[in-house]
Amino acid sequence: MSVPVPTKSAVRLLIAGALMLSLSACGLWQRDTTEPPADLPEFEAEAQPEQLWSRSVGSGGERFLWQVYPGVADDMLVMVDADGRVSGLNPETGSQRWRTRLDDARVSAGVGVGDEIAVVGTLDGEAIAVDLQGDGERWRSRLSSEVVAISDVASGVVIARTNDGRVHALDAASGATQWTALRTTPSLSLRGAHRPQMTAGRVLTGFDNGRVVMLGRERGNVLWETTLGIPTGRSEVERMVDVDGYMPIYQGAAIASGYQGRLAAIDLNSGEIFWARDFSSYQGGDVTNEANVLAVTDAESHLWGLDPRNGADLWQSDQLRLRGVTAPVVVGDYAIVGDYEGYLHWFHLEDGRIVARLRASSGAVVTRPVLVDDILYVVTDNGRLTAVNPRLDSGE
Repeated sequence: MSVPVPTKSAVRLLIAGALMLSLSACGLWQRDTTEPPADLPEFEAEAQPEQLWSRSVGSGGERFLWQVYPGVADDMLVMVDADGRVSGLNPETGSQRWRTRLDDARVSAGVGVGDEIAVVGTLDGEAIAVDLQGDGERWRSRLSSEVVAISDVASGVVIARTNDGRVHALDAASGATQWTALRTTPSLSLRGAHRPQMTAGRVLTGFDNGRVVMLGRERGNVLWETTLGIPTGRSEVERMVDVDGYMPIYQGAAIASGYQGRLAAIDLNSGEIFWARDFSSYQGGDVTNEANVLAVTDAESHLWGLDPRNGADLWQSDQLRLRGVTAPVVVGDYAIVGDYEGYLHWFHLEDGRIVARLRASSGAVVTRPVLVDDILYVVTDNGRLTAVNPRLDSGE
């Protein structure tokens, strides 16, 4: 039999690039030759990470359909489950302050917070805002297709990315659409999308056609557009060039990566590429001005340490190969990543050795962990939210 190819992908790589779409014939007794994920690696622990608290937030969701992350505003942590239960939590203890149930909501993305609201997106193409004080739903807006990413709320605007390649700017007070930007969407792409990032009155976002675009926040006008990946190859799988991963900002540049494309440092003002190298990633990377090491996860769940000034190799680790590794979070001298079994791994930025490990939950880590006020918040697909102290005993 043959495996059908959908017109618009609802597929991700199940475990960091290991399970590519099969377009060839298959037989009932055909042996599965897919490479399994690497075993949990042994290492010499240099410190023991501290879990601060962990709690169930409701129903979990399929890892690549439920792309959620906690929203943090002042002293409030906001989380949503797959069935539309939105919870306001104490960020220090995880205790619940309020809960709102959204009617007929199959949540796919969120949570974006700001301007006294929290915003989530649904599989049915709606953006829904709830009051941050627990007073229920504020507004609900119908968009063009399933919502795959929601930005934070800033200056009265929240940005929603839908699965048909559109970016929607919504008024935070009413949910009314202020503008919509569109880029051509390939017939096949990875599941998910870059979470739009707002910076200095602009909107930075990536598209499935391999482009990185900076838009004006007020009108959605294109300020610049840069190509990271150019589709090549005979099959639609070979031509996928999605720009989905997290883009850290480093010394005036966005460091962006594309699947089967390039990793590049792009000037935030002009879109000029300072440096670029061939690279394949749909998770992205992280870097801080203090560490001066760019940590980035590639499509096979290898973690790389690079020089953010020119993209040169510093080190590379394949110890977590195909373990569905998230984009890293850089804290002090370490890069922290999550994997498909719910583990967090601390890599030393000096040489890429693993120095610590903590299991946040038995479920897969859904999205890149969120770092706020020196607390790392981790969401897993069994519906748990875990808070971790990212600093190790050494004081880092």
